[in-house]
Amino acid sequence: MTCNFLNLGEYMFTLSHIPFIVTIILYFASSVWSIGHIVKPLFFNKKVAKWTMMMGFFVHSGFLVFLGLESGNIPITNVYESFISLLWCVLFVYINLDYLYKLQSLDTFLVPLVTALSIWALTFDGGNLTIIVSLKNFWLVAHIIPIFVGYAAFTISFSLSIMYLTQQRQLKHKLFGSLFNKLPSLEGIDSLMWKTISFGFPLLTLGLVFGAFWVKTQNVLGETWYLDYKVILGLATWLIYAALLHMRLVASFHGTKVACMTIVGFCLVLFTFIGTFFMGSKHAFQKVNEQVHIEVLKDFQVK
Repeated sequence: MTCNFLNLGEYMFTLSHIPFIVTIILYFASSVWSIGHIVKPLFFNKKVAKWTMMMGFFVHSGFLVFLGLESGNIPITNVYESFISLLWCVLFVYINLDYLYKLQSLDTFLVPLVTALSIWALTFDGGNLTIIVSLKNFWLVAHIIPIFVGYAAFTISFSLSIMYLTQQRQLKHKLFGSLFNKLPSLEGIDSLMWKTISFGFPLLTLGLVFGAFWVKTQNVLGETWYLDYKVILGLATWLIYAALLHMRLVASFHGTKVACMTIVGFCLVLFTFIGTFFMGSKHAFQKVNEQVHIEVLKDFQVK
């Protein structure tokens, strides 16, 4: 897989990518307004940040529907589609958690992260690494959905950990300004980190179990499937979050330690999801040209 940084300008302005570029612009505007609300709350209305993010999410959703209808499959036929589908899951989980728990100022930390990752997603050539197995296989779908939602929860817990360390710094240096007043208490942030990790971990576990059934029943990765980089790092990610939950339950592990380990866990999540392709792990993806990509999609539709 290659990242076309040199041809990014040409790639970004192809017609099929315009909806996602609009999405990024709306996410960026939401990020500016959300951060601006902390600095100058009278000028930057918080409602503008919320509604702009929601507009971006609706455009994002429509774009995924379009990709799905175009290919006749869930939109993960290549690395680019997988990336933007994961980012959609992040905001979907956030919107629902915000409705349940009123996550004060979390969007100030989460939406800029989603914006940055969305820009990064644009650098991946959509037809470069294409999935070469049927997306209508039950075990594959059962593997992907909980993994994506679990990763989304871990992305939110990462943003909460950054928020925790930021608020902790405000307290340590007695910086009781606008930022301090806009953020929740350390106890509140710590509790939300625990909830998001507790939500994501069972889903990650389920996704890994279903993934094992998928590779064994379909023989996707061969006899040495357990040596695939993505499989190894996926297990390592599971162990980190399992250790986090264990230490929380047994040793009342919380606060700064949880925040730091959550950051490590998220970095591993990101590397497992994207970085392993740079290491040579194909994980049911194969480098193909545009014509072969189209033929593969047609074959999926027939199946």
